[in-house]
Amino acid sequence: MSEQVNLNATNREEEGKSSSRQLRRMGSVPAVIYGGDKDPIRISILEKDIAKASEIPGFATQILNINISGDEQNVIVKEIQRHPATQRVLHADLQRVNPDTKISISVPVRFLNEDNCMGVKMHGGAISRLINDIDISCLASNLPEYLEVDVAELDVGDSIFLSALNLPEGVEIPSLALGDDRDQAVVSVTEAKVLEVEPEIIETEEDGESSEDEDAAESTDGQEEPDE
Repeated sequence: MSEQVNLNATNREEEGKSSSRQLRRMGSVPAVIYGGDKDPIRISILEKDIAKASEIPGFATQILNINISGDEQNVIVKEIQRHPATQRVLHADLQRVNPDTKISISVPVRFLNEDNCMGVKMHGGAISRLINDIDISCLASNLPEYLEVDVAELDVGDSIFLSALNLPEGVEIPSLALGDDRDQAVVSVTEAKVLEVEPEIIETEEDGESSEDEDAAESTDGQEEPDE
């Protein structure tokens, strides 16, 4: 687990697009904290601080500590909005949590031993990553940064499904409770595709001349013989 991220924030009273644009021009990002037994509050965080924090591995899947003028609140990231061209952080939605809060969140999958996968090394197969993020449910105190999937023993034709994952203590995959048809393959090893390329046929001069002679012959055959 990574070291907890701490961010300083300031309460903001004004809302609306014009207020948010003004904040961004001043180098801050508007954000909202909601959830728990408290009312939602509007805050602002320095853009440089949240941009730096978002580069930390596991930022989106760990509990963050937000300090608002001495009032500390534990939150998780529910959504980060970014500019489509520059990727600058534009807005953040944060949800309050405490260690006994049960939360639902999407966490990334980390694939282990891809270089040592039996189906790849022994039989020339190829690894197909089918799911890169998985929706889980757990207490905030049990929140994992990622789920590990070991592919070392997979052979060609083998797959690992959601139901076969080794989940950390207290972590569940809610979709599996909806029926067997929701059990999806996370990764599989398939036969490597071999592309068959047809050899290029190069026409020689003789072939070209022969073709022209045949065309001429066909043209002559199509003409009526003159009356004698």
